[in-house]
Amino acid sequence: MRALVLPAVGAPLELVDRPVPEPGPGEARVRVQACGVCGSDLFLQKGGFGADKLPVVPGHEAAGVVDALGPGVSGLRVGDQVAIYYIDNPPDAPRPNLGPAVRRMGVDVDGAFAEYVVRPARTLIAPPKPVDPATLAVLTDAVGTPYHALVRIARVRPGETVAVLGVGGIGSNAVQIARALGARVVAVSRSEEKLALARELGAEAAVRMDEARDAIGSAGADVVVQCAESPALDEAAIALGGYGARIVLVGASVEPFAARSSDLIWRELAVMGSRGFTPDDIREVIDLHLAGRVRTDHLTAVQRPLEEGNDALEDLRAGRVLRSVLVP
Repeated sequence: MRALVLPAVGAPLELVDRPVPEPGPGEARVRVQACGVCGSDLFLQKGGFGADKLPVVPGHEAAGVVDALGPGVSGLRVGDQVAIYYIDNPPDAPRPNLGPAVRRMGVDVDGAFAEYVVRPARTLIAPPKPVDPATLAVLTDAVGTPYHALVRIARVRPGETVAVLGVGGIGSNAVQIARALGARVVAVSRSEEKLALARELGAEAAVRMDEARDAIGSAGADVVVQCAESPALDEAAIALGGYGARIVLVGASVEPFAARSSDLIWRELAVMGSRGFTPDDIREVIDLHLAGRVRTDHLTAVQRPLEEGNDALEDLRAGRVLRSVLVP
């Protein structure tokens, strides 16, 4: 099979030939039909997960078809379409996405920038109806991540004001999910193109940062979802929260940001991290998509063959796309 390997920090992807992997007990082999290219792949490339993770085959936002089953697998059949949950975690972990024994596809083990990938069968999720492969792939992370942040962490309620900072591959979907939850949504971005997209996806207001306070209102936001890799926006998210607000950090940065305890105390702010998504999040966003409440065309418009993986990363780095999808 062909696969893209990231050999070292800062290096380009290398296209290699490898033997097709065989599934072991409790595992399934998936023929990859689509894999999204997202900011976490850039984070991996620049060493954000640690140089010790490399070399590795990236790719964590994927969908495909079950190609072979290892011994002891039940509930799946060869030919089933599946979304892939990128985390493998012991049953006694504190949460499906948390714990010291988390093993992440595309980071800790080889991922889906390849024609085939072997995964524990328990990490595969069959949709109730067929879904376009590129759509199914991006539903896992690009939609599942903001869904987790808004539903599981922030617990958004109808009528609340939600501010979304950063209208990228994650933030754009935070806009449409918050709107689907019945919230009033204010989107913040530097890009006029992304502000226009936010309006299409349901934002009542889409503004630049210097207009955010006026657009949100003097009471401040009930929930602020910070979706960009930016310490300055981490600080801005805290500043935009109203009394009793929940500030949810989704965009990962290794740089520190400043916060005053008095701001958190006087407004009783809750500053929370939201890490990825869970299998239940994937199931629920698939249902939202099938019900026509979540769209993905803004994420799947650019599809590339595996050979163009470096071009896909560069498009993302340069801000030319919200997502590219590799189609092996």
